[in-house]
Amino acid sequence: MLIAVVPMKATARAKSRLSGVLDPAGREALARQMLEHVLATLREAGLAQIEVANAEQELNADVTSAARRVQDAGGRELLLVMADLPYLAASDIAAMVEAGRTSDVVIAEAKDGGTNALLLRPPTVLKFAFTTARPSASFHADHARSVGIEPAMVRRPGLARDIDTPDDLAALVSDHPAYRVFRHVA
Repeated sequence: MLIAVVPMKATARAKSRLSGVLDPAGREALARQMLEHVLATLREAGLAQIEVANAEQELNADVTSAARRVQDAGGRELLLVMADLPYLAASDIAAMVEAGRTSDVVIAEAKDGGTNALLLRPPTVLKFAFTTARPSASFHADHARSVGIEPAMVRRPGLARDIDTPDDLAALVSDHPAYRVFRHVA
């Protein structure tokens, strides 16, 4: 059984790197809108079990706890998807699932080399390293190889384009009608 988990900081603390262009209320609204988009996309892709993992500690600890909960609940596969993917489409989720047919570790690489999604079989197969000094996608790939798994890499715009910087936000406002409410900052 495939279970999707979306880690999410408390919306009041989310998107702090955008504090130079968005006030706290704006960052909270943006984070909430992107989270709702990701959840709707997962449902559209046909995932029946989706949970939001509130990031109360540190991201790696939170997703490790979520992976253990999924595995303890009988989940054989974990699809971990970051909450700040406003370009995400159901076809991106389908590409992750399809890649999972050839590897027990599937990594969706962000535009900056980070990791925006992981498909893991079993859910605890991988050590998480989202907040390290080196790009996490390469760390996750190296760790998979160290346990004997050749990871599948998925590179798709909907999975690669997260919103971390003012330039990311400006591009989003320009590209995506649903986010034009934030145009005053772009």
